[in-house]
Amino acid sequence: MTVSTCIYCGARREDPAASSCPNCGMPPDGVVSPPAAPPAWAPARHGYVRIGATALPLWLLWLVAGLLVAGGVTAYLLTGTSSEPSYQADDPVPAGTPSAEPFSPSAPPTDTYAPAVPDTSLPTVGDTPTAPASSPSAEDASATVREYYQDINARDFTAAWDLGGKNIGGSSFSTWSSGFASTSYIALTAVNADSAGRVDAVLHATQSDGSVRVYHGTYTVSDGVIVSADISQD
Repeated sequence: MTVSTCIYCGARREDPAASSCPNCGMPPDGVVSPPAAPPAWAPARHGYVRIGATALPLWLLWLVAGLLVAGGVTAYLLTGTSSEPSYQADDPVPAGTPSAEPFSPSAPPTDTYAPAVPDTSLPTVGDTPTAPASSPSAEDASATVREYYQDINARDFTAAWDLGGKNIGGSSFSTWSSGFASTSYIALTAVNADSAGRVDAVLHATQSDGSVRVYHGTYTVSDGVIVSADISQD
């Protein structure tokens, strides 16, 4: 059986009596059995493009076109990035370069310096110093004397020593505390505060043999501590 092909597109013609090619629609101008290759000018089959004597599929041409477009975009981006001008900081002016305007020193000040004169004026005779804030009230001073003898009656000689015994009992703690060895109890029968920090007291000291000794005198209190005393026995 002789197989004929279209001389235009190269498609096989199953019906030799057909008046046109079923693929390209061209009339049959001749029948070959089969031709070695279609003419270069003959159109390719559906889905192909003929370039010269070669029929190439359309997807290959689209692939090549896509690669060309992608390569062009990449080249444009690369050239656009490299062509951007780079900005650099201005070169600093060398330290030795003089400024545009010459320096003109300002005129020296005309005001003469006058040192401040210290205030050497003396206070007037009428100025009276204010009383120190640490001066205790009369009630506080009396309470200090009472607490002092309460510590002695409780035989807490260390507390009584810190409360003023060290100021009125001499420099020896043992000598001062031994002076109360024969004393059983000391009672303050009267405490009169004449002024802040000064306490007038009357003492009744009961001895271990039952006898009673009476003392009276004045205590001076400062900052909650007895600082001096003037006591004598009746």
